[in-house]
Amino acid sequence: MDCGYSPELDFYIEKIDRNNAYEMATFHTHHKYEIYYEIEGTRRYFIEDAAYVVNAGSVVLIGENQIHKTGTIGDGPSSRIAIIFRPEYLQEICNSFADVDFFDFLGKRGNHLLNSISVKQQNRIFAMMQQMMSLQGEEGQDVKAANKMMLATLLLYLKHLCQMQRERGGDSGRVSNRIIDQIQSYISLHYAEKLTLTGIAEKFYISPYYLSRLFKKTINLSLVEYINGIRIKAAQSLIEKTDDSIADVAGKTGFMTTAHFRRVFKDATGFSPQQYRQFYRKISKSEG
Repeated sequence: MDCGYSPELDFYIEKIDRNNAYEMATFHTHHKYEIYYEIEGTRRYFIEDAAYVVNAGSVVLIGENQIHKTGTIGDGPSSRIAIIFRPEYLQEICNSFADVDFFDFLGKRGNHLLNSISVKQQNRIFAMMQQMMSLQGEEGQDVKAANKMMLATLLLYLKHLCQMQRERGGDSGRVSNRIIDQIQSYISLHYAEKLTLTGIAEKFYISPYYLSRLFKKTINLSLVEYINGIRIKAAQSLIEKTDDSIADVAGKTGFMTTAHFRRVFKDATGFSPQQYRQFYRKISKSEG
């Protein structure tokens, strides 16, 4: 189960242990925040336009509607806990502490990977997550209140650790390559145009084969996956904010056919474009 594909859930926590290598099939995105704790193993995590190497004891923080995908490094076992939630889940707590920002730090690039933390700090994070997991399946207002307070406490603690990591000049853990950085910037400006592996390779005076391998090695996505991710984010914005037809949205974001757009959009978000518009407009009305 993927909470990004279950929009009716405001909060979801899950622990997964794997004995073998695992590669997420495609990038995805959701109007929720995500906290990902690597218990065992090493993975590569792609978020927005950057990739990170995530070792055991590290925390990955993902903001609302940020495209992301995790991939394997090596063939060893891995274990992780993921918490995915909508900000509205903590509405009562946020209302009680109006001057406290519980969420803004989650989506900032410098905070995507929290890896400059001690074993003691790792254990504290893990313990809070285990407490929340222990409440799953229990009913009652007391249980709901306890879970929300623990999540709020975890967020404030992670926010503090992010600030400490920045002050110490900690390594962001971002995997970077000068050529790939330039290509990503180019794609962000030209995603609505026809883009091909050969055409981009010619633009940057490298071979298509080299570009394909370098892109995959650096950010754990194929060039096509990355371009589709940029296009889907732009499409989400148009679907949410305009009355453009689905065919027009597809054309404005660089997809050659509406059918291809529909398929890629559903793979990334769990919705058809029409379902996405209906669901999030319903949410917007309820929140207004």
